[in-house]
This record gives sequence, structure tokens and C-alpha cells, in this order.
Amino acid sequence: MNSKLLSNSLLVLVTTLLMAGAGALFWVIAARLASPEDVGLAGSLVAAGDALALFAQLGLNIAIVKTLPASSRKAADVVTAALVVAGAGATFALLYAVLLPATSPRLAEVLHSPLVIAAFCVLVAATALNVLTDSVFLAIDRVWSFLRLNGFLMGVLKCGLPFLLAGAGAFGLYGSFGLAILCCALASLAVILRHVPGSRRPSPSPQLLANRGFAAAGYVTYVLTVLPLLVFPLLVVNALGSAQAGSYFIAFQVAMLLNAVVLAVANATYAETERAEHGRHAVVRKGGLLIAAASVGGALVMLLLAPYLLAIFGSHYADEGTATLRVLALGAVGAAFNYWGMMRLRLAANLVAMISVQAVSTVVMLTLAVSLADRGTVWVAAAWGIGHAVGGLLGYLVTATVARFSDDAPARAEELTPA
Repeated sequence: MNSKLLSNSLLVLVTTLLMAGAGALFWVIAARLASPEDVGLAGSLVAAGDALALFAQLGLNIAIVKTLPASSRKAADVVTAALVVAGAGATFALLYAVLLPATSPRLAEVLHSPLVIAAFCVLVAATALNVLTDSVFLAIDRVWSFLRLNGFLMGVLKCGLPFLLAGAGAFGLYGSFGLAILCCALASLAVILRHVPGSRRPSPSPQLLANRGFAAAGYVTYVLTVLPLLVFPLLVVNALGSAQAGSYFIAFQVAMLLNAVVLAVANATYAETERAEHGRHAVVRKGGLLIAAASVGGALVMLLLAPYLLAIFGSHYADEGTATLRVLALGAVGAAFNYWGMMRLRLAANLVAMISVQAVSTVVMLTLAVSLADRGTVWVAAAWGIGHAVGGLLGYLVTATVARFSDDAPARAEELTPA
């Protein structure tokens, strides 16, 4: 516990496990209260909402981790980022809903009225805000607050709200999920603003403005990373039907327990590295070992327990999704490698390399998924893992050769130089 990286990683790990556990329990409840078709449609909306929320970050969730420790207007930076991200989330959600009749008529039937579409936009905006506040908690080193709000408050709400909206169909399931996130996002923003100094007027600091190029590159890589999360459910729904989409989504949610753990350790490592003035290579190496141990150990556990984990949701999901879950568990090891490579690329601040490596990873992923979707969900799961592994390998090779990162943090004067 004397190591800030280890202690923060542990707290973020516990928070992530609680969040993932609450999410899994939510889908257990949903699977018992609703039909597989409604679960599949609601799951596709949740996946779309999560992906749109990540699109809405516009790179600010990455840039704020880099700049907030040195910012001269901390509260203003948080308020500015929150307004931009929430607005972008609502806008992207509206565009998604408008395009649904052409891309997925089955999902378009769920968002069947202007009022429902407006509710969807609000909930996606809240999800985007909550993603941003997660990064801010790491940037200001308030991991205990992150644990209390995301680990406990949101978990209790997620498990209670489905009973209140039981019988409301696919959007009722999605709405109960989104309302829990909305409450957590608002509470998180209130806590953050109590702990950051300065005016709350939305006027970004010079430090944040100076890193807008870094934010833009980070945004492009984020879009490329989450694009498969948006496309894959549509591929499965269109190629195999909503029942198969439900099985795939439940398997993917269980696999995301492991993926979330790996991503949490990677995010904690990145935040700790940006705060460190010296010895960044040692922090990255230590973080890499933690990520590897979490991913390999978790994959082995899921390979053994896959049918039993899915049986919690019902026999349909165990029968249809066990092989898919096992492939996704192996794919999480590739995802871990990719997250570590992405972190190294951010530290190198080579914008072209950041974008190019993730572009290759995403193209591989989508090409395989589109080609193989009609063969079954196992092949879609394999495409996810293979694409991530390719990205991780390229990220390591690039940062070991042409885009090395310094062991020392950039000087404050360099941070103020416009990108």
C-alpha cells in the first residue's frame, strides 16, 4: 500500500469489480423479468449508449488526466469538459436514433416516439458525463470517492430500478440502467466540484487549450476503439436475429467483467504516470505486469466457469453462449495488450502513431467481424480479440523503435506550448 500505483489500482479494481458485478446482477434480473428478445434489444441499446458516450468524450477524458494536475483553472476545466461532453452525448444519441430505421429496423421500433428518443438522448448524455468524471477522479487522486459513488451508489440503483420498470419492454430495461448512471453522474460532478479550486465559470485553462491536439488524437483513437462495440451488436442482430443477439450480449457483458478490470488497471497506471515527474518507464513496466496478471488469470477462470456463469442468467444463455464467452475471455488478453500499447503511445505523444496503430487494429477487427458474422457469435468474439492483439503488438513495436517516450515528464513550459 506504500506504492501509489498499487493502492490506486487496488481501489479502482475494487470499484470496477463492484460496477461489473452490479451490471451482471442487473442482467440476471433482466433475464428473469424479460424475454430473450427484449434483453437482446435492450442490450444493443446499452452497448450503443456506452459507445456513443465514449464517442462524446472528444478526447477530453484523456486530455484532462494529462493537464488537470498542472491546471491553473481546475474547476473551470471540469465544468467546461462536462458541458461539452454532455452536449456531444445528446447530439450523437439523436443522430443514432434518426439513423436507426435504416441501420436496424428492430431497434428503431424500440425508440418509437419523440419522447422516447428524447429520454434516450438524456441518458446517453448522462453516461458520457459519468465516463468523464471517472477520469477526473483519477486525475485529482480522489479514488475513494470514485469507489463510493460508482461502486456502491450506482450498483444499488442498477439492481433496484429494473423492478420498478418491469413490464416496460426493452426500453424499460435500458431506462432503468441509464437512470442509475444519471444519478451517479450528477453526484460525481457535485463531489468533484467540492474538491477542485477556482471559478466554476466554463473558461478552459491555458494548459487544457495547449493540449487540444493531443485531445484530438486521443479522441480519434477512442472512436476507433469503441466503434466495434457499436457495430458488433448490429451485426449480430441483423445476421442472426435478436435472440442470438441476446445470447451474445449476455456473454459479452460477463466477459466485460474481466475487460473492465484490465482497463481499470491500465487507466490507473496512466494517471499515475502522468503525475510522476521521473521514472515513467518503471511505472509502465509495473503496470504492464499488473495488467498481464489480471488478464491471464481472469481468462483462465472464465474458461473454466463459463457455463456456470451463464447458467445464472438462464439455460438459454448457457446453451447458446458458453463457447462465445470462452473466446471473449481469451480475447481479453489481447485487449490487455492493446490497452498497454495505447498507454505507451499516449506517453510518447506521437499523434500520428496513436491514430495509425488503433486504425489498423479496428480495421482488422471490423473486417473479420463483417466477414464472419453469419457463421455465429463465436466468430464475432474471435474478431474482437484478434483485432486487439494486433493493436497491442503494433503499439509495443512502435514505442520501442520510432516513437519512444521519455523517462521524465515534460517540463511545465512545454505543456504551455500550443499543440
